[in-house]
Amino acid sequence: MIHMRDKRAIIIKTPQLQRVRNGLRVVLMKAVTAKLIELLDARKKIMISNDGTRRTIDDLLPEELEQYRTIQQQESRLNNVSGRSICECITCRASDRDMVYNKSYDAWYCTECYGLHRTYAKKRVRKQSQAHEDTTMDELSESFL
Repeated sequence: MIHMRDKRAIIIKTPQLQRVRNGLRVVLMKAVTAKLIELLDARKKIMISNDGTRRTIDDLLPEELEQYRTIQQQESRLNNVSGRSICECITCRASDRDMVYNKSYDAWYCTECYGLHRTYAKKRVRKQSQAHEDTTMDELSESFL
C-alpha cells in the first residue's frame, strides 16, 4: 500500500500534460462505470425469476443471496475506491482539476474545494464551540489546517 503525505498537492501547469491527465482520468472512470454497469446487470439478473417477475431478497435461494451480497460488496468497494481516487474530487466530483490529498479522510480534493474547506476551517478555529455537532465539524476542519 502506498502512503501519501498529508496535504500533498499534485499540480500540473503544462496544458498538454493537463490534457493527458484529464484523458487518463476519463478513461479510468469510464472503465469503472462499465464495471459498475456489469455488476448492476448481474444483480438484476439474479433478481428476475425465470417467468420474468421481479423477486425480493426473501425469495432468493441461499446461494443466490450469497452471490447477490458479493456483487453488492464489489459495487461498494469500487464506488469507494473510485470516489476517493485522484481521478475526481470527493466534494464536487470535478475530474479536470489539480488535486490535494487529505490524509485524515484518505481522499483527494480539487484545489478549489480544498481552498474553500481550508478557509472555512480557519474561520471555525476562531469561533471555538463545544456543542457535539460543532466538535465533529472541528475535527473535520482540523484536517484542512
